[in-house]
Amino acid sequence: MRQAVADSGWAATFVFLGLQIGQVLFAPIPGEITGFMGGYMFGALNGFLLSSIGLTIGSMINFGIGHFLGERVVRKLVRCETYDKYNQMVQYKGILIIFIFFLIPGFPKDYLCMFLGLTTLPARVFFVLSTIGRIPGTLALSLQGASIFEKNYMFFVIVTALSLLFALVCYLARDALYRWIARYGKKKTCDPLP
Repeated sequence: MRQAVADSGWAATFVFLGLQIGQVLFAPIPGEITGFMGGYMFGALNGFLLSSIGLTIGSMINFGIGHFLGERVVRKLVRCETYDKYNQMVQYKGILIIFIFFLIPGFPKDYLCMFLGLTTLPARVFFVLSTIGRIPGTLALSLQGASIFEKNYMFFVIVTALSLLFALVCYLARDALYRWIARYGKKKTCDPLP
């Protein structure tokens, strides 16, 4: 696979960028797989950079969908419960919470990007939060992919163990985090669109 990428030259870079952008726009495509592929095919550094560029572009497009197409479109794409949850979190804890959710591996950031486009969050602040917040996870996936290609299995195990530990802590703390946020305001329910 890596040799095929090398043989296709500049086109491979754009195909991979398109794949990373697409996985942000179409939630069923798992971002963990594409991030791993980037490290495997392009090496740790190039895979990380290409993945970061693709994820940032995809995130900005989703933010733009929310910002320019508005609530009616986002509400058709995002389940009511998800909409309520994001609304409550952003409304009561703001930028810190947004940044934390971009850090959490496996958190559905695609919908979050769309929802944030509906808020008063400036695009440049969103750009910084989403780009910096994704760095740890993207770097870990790129390192994992590169270590498998290089047959450095011990390094792969170490990075994977640290990533799983971080994901487990986030998973176990999720309910406590939601309750902590919910204490700071009344729950707003998602009214059906007319």
